[in-house]
Amino acid sequence: MLKLFIDECINWDIVFALRQNGFDALTVKDAELTGSDDETIFKFACENKRILLTYDRGFGDIFRFNISRSSGVVIVLTGRMKKDEVVNVVLSFISTVDKRTDLRGKLVIIGKSRIRITGR
Repeated sequence: MLKLFIDECINWDIVFALRQNGFDALTVKDAELTGSDDETIFKFACENKRILLTYDRGFGDIFRFNISRSSGVVIVLTGRMKKDEVVNVVLSFISTVDKRTDLRGKLVIIGKSRIRITGR
């Protein structure tokens, strides 16, 4: 089962949907890291072997974050999606990953109709 670490920018509806579908979704608030800087969030995710789920494109900066040592970083580009579309896109992707893809050391960018996975 995937272990996710949910950045505080992620909408509660996504957290709720993930938990309702049986995913281990720990939030920044649950970890008592509300207001922490990105480095602290990334370090926590790495140390606890959790995939970081965020809207923050800054986590995609490979010069700032060593994604290769992470359990994976998933950035959701919400664009012009409605809240329910974002929830469905995230849930669909995470459900697929849980069954067949290892995200360790990978950066995933999820958009409305496209998913890009890169690794070092």
